[in-house]
Amino acid sequence: MEKSINRIDCFILAAGMSKRMGSENKLLKKINNNIILNQTLINHTESKINNINLILGYQKDIILKYIDQKKISIIENNNFKSGMLSSILKINENISNKTKGILISLADMPFVTSEDINKLIKIFNENNQKIICIPENKGKLGNPLLLPKEIYKDLIKDISKLSNDKGLKKLILDKKYNYIRVSLSDGVTKDFDTIEDFNL
Repeated sequence: MEKSINRIDCFILAAGMSKRMGSENKLLKKINNNIILNQTLINHTESKINNINLILGYQKDIILKYIDQKKISIIENNNFKSGMLSSILKINENISNKTKGILISLADMPFVTSEDINKLIKIFNENNQKIICIPENKGKLGNPLLLPKEIYKDLIKDISKLSNDKGLKKLILDKKYNYIRVSLSDGVTKDFDTIEDFNL
């Protein structure tokens, strides 16, 4: 598939400890005959994203045995125990000067399709890569977030307002940034945190 000519880098957050799953790593559980993380990776590699980075921490060595690394880059987050914020900040160390947009994806959302991602990119590019694009389904905001590099860098300056276990979305809303709601599939609001979430 032809890639977007305007460089958009993706960072898939997969460093967490799956605390609500007990002793299991949710990213390695199967859904529709594939493990969650691999399905998430497939959906991203089939999209128009230029560069895909997977941020790993908890059980990194085990996870690497299960995934195909040919089309992705691995970023190690050794500070994963402190929460999602540590991975969000890790992005800043791995942004290219050529990067225009940053897609922040969650590894436990395997039903976000390549079509969802491509529509986000299309809307982002149509707005000159200057405005935040947030997915929604049936009025509920979801993930992944696509934002201009400059806005990402501005957001992480407000570290004191970021929770260790919550992403950038609340801060984006609190700071009243302009953003576009992009209507996508219900996959953008479906993640897997507990055993009950697997009872589809």
